[in-house]
Amino acid sequence: MIQKIGAGAINLQPRYNRVNTNAAPAITTNVTTPSFKGNYTATSLVNAYQAYHGINLAKTVSFGKSLSEAFKELNQPMVTCQDLSKGRKGENVGSRVAVSELIDKYADELPQIEDAIKTDTEVSSDKDKIVDARTQLKRTPDGILYEMAVRQPRVKGTSADRTLPLQQLLRITQDANQEEKAYVLNTKGKLMAVVEDTDNVLLTNAGRIDKLASAAGGNLSIETRQKGNVFKPFTPEVQPVKERTHKPSIGEGTEIVIGMEDGRFVPEIIDSIQTFVDKVNNGEIILDQFVANPGAKNTQLSMLAGGFGSRAEYTNASSDGIFHSKENGAQSTKGVFRTATGLTPMETTFISLHNAGLLDCSKGNVGIGKNIKFYLNQSGVNKGNGGFTVDLYNKMEREGRNSLTLFPNDSMSRLSKASQKMADIMNSGDAAIVMIAKEVKSEDARGNFGIMKLGADNEILEFAEKPKVIPEGYEKNGKCLTNTFQFSVSKEAFKALATLEPFFPAGKGKEPRDWSKTFVPILMSLSQKDDIDAITKDIEKVVDAPEGGIPKSAVMEAKATLGNQKIVAVPTDEPWADCGTLNALYHTTMQIANNDFPLEDFERKHVLDSINTQTGLVASTPAQKAEIEGKYDIDGEVMVVPKAHKVDEAIVQEYIDKGLITVNERQV
Repeated sequence: MIQKIGAGAINLQPRYNRVNTNAAPAITTNVTTPSFKGNYTATSLVNAYQAYHGINLAKTVSFGKSLSEAFKELNQPMVTCQDLSKGRKGENVGSRVAVSELIDKYADELPQIEDAIKTDTEVSSDKDKIVDARTQLKRTPDGILYEMAVRQPRVKGTSADRTLPLQQLLRITQDANQEEKAYVLNTKGKLMAVVEDTDNVLLTNAGRIDKLASAAGGNLSIETRQKGNVFKPFTPEVQPVKERTHKPSIGEGTEIVIGMEDGRFVPEIIDSIQTFVDKVNNGEIILDQFVANPGAKNTQLSMLAGGFGSRAEYTNASSDGIFHSKENGAQSTKGVFRTATGLTPMETTFISLHNAGLLDCSKGNVGIGKNIKFYLNQSGVNKGNGGFTVDLYNKMEREGRNSLTLFPNDSMSRLSKASQKMADIMNSGDAAIVMIAKEVKSEDARGNFGIMKLGADNEILEFAEKPKVIPEGYEKNGKCLTNTFQFSVSKEAFKALATLEPFFPAGKGKEPRDWSKTFVPILMSLSQKDDIDAITKDIEKVVDAPEGGIPKSAVMEAKATLGNQKIVAVPTDEPWADCGTLNALYHTTMQIANNDFPLEDFERKHVLDSINTQTGLVASTPAQKAEIEGKYDIDGEVMVVPKAHKVDEAIVQEYIDKGLITVNERQV
């Protein structure tokens, strides 16, 4: 730990305790004290600098005001998803450091010696453990080095032990005023290096990036090391591409409404979807003939694409920067990143829905205004995915619709058979909610996904939302069934919730409008229990009910509305990968590049044209691949994605005027 000395920083005592066991001998009285320049109060800077390295006090070292600020920046906790000014709830799961800005700001003031400003910061924690990172900023012959080394998790309440093995190491070396901008992103203690370069964004957590000497704009070098994650050159399996032609669709599917919250990159999402439509209509994407599911018209498809949830709120690849916040909340365009297939996760869901007979993505039949519409919530109320969905359901109400089926915009999936079965069960009228469930490793599920325990006929008996400890009975052979957040909700379930809604607290308590934490447990209690008193207690506990509680008459009415409908799951072994964090999207993209994810023929051809199997470069387009190869030396796993592009605000307004975007106006 940092050893503190007296407050009088100028007249340092000649002796102090050091952490560094290789430090110089204790200082004697005939050694000159250092001179400190500038008005500052950060005595911790001096203490830490000397205590870590045992700097010979005969040296003259300048600790100016801005360098003190540099230490503060390194030492403060990394920013999180929480918007403190607005009181938004969030988890300590996402953070960033603008390394280039840090280097540019403090380059001239770093000591002209091979020592570093170092500090420790917490980067992740759970119920019992904490993860520390040791961070340093130093001058080297090649430029200025920023380094973050993440140690293995330690038990809370114990001191950081520098002898613990490293979990990950990330080094960025560059000159001041560097042309490209470099960042470090942290997700639950996992680091990601990000470079913003013209129209491209480079990402790596297990690779090396060196800017070639022939490329203009200064020196840049990035090195990442990660335990147990080493790139190996591979040869992708080449499969014959079957000839496909556009065929007229059989029957009609339903429409999908893209739900977006105010300030969540509406223009980028619209642009991404329009790009997909253009690829279909110009023949770049050719799918099998669309055969409508018998109940397709009875359901409304919806996708939450506006950066909902704490995991999605900390990073983006917009042209304005890798990370920034605005008055109405942090922003994320993670959903419009293009993988090695050339598609976004959102577009892979469109293809699964096409193959399931729900959404017609055939040439001439797919399009904004045809079967793709938008819902923009500017109300400022009903935060959370549950409340947002209820608002969307009520606002987009249409005759003949018996259910609403929800999808996320941040998963890569090929769940066509499961989606078909989900629609069939919902159309039977026997289910209030039907969830698609995927088996995942318990260590991956813990703290990340909602998990479930099933009974007869796959009824969901118990549900735990992102538990930090796997409850008893949920695990089998080291795996759990997780909620993929692809599920259908019956109109009776919506009506039951609407009966109870007036008695829920507004804008406070335990997120009273969240599907996994509140709505699902409420509907499970209504469907499984007959005792009204017991159901009432369950609901009041879940929603943190205000004084007076929930009237039993409302509970009885809700139960009668739900009838005999159950909460059931559709377990599947079809491919599904969560892309809810940037690290998860990166990992999934590497799986795609290694041919570990099933692809459509047009996707496979795109992948083969967009990756370098020897260096580990995985790009979204062949043009990006060529551009990066001409500018950087790559070794390891490096992903290149295009920056998100905004469409003109006038186009968004035009869509609103034409009714293509339904707006829930802001409430005062």
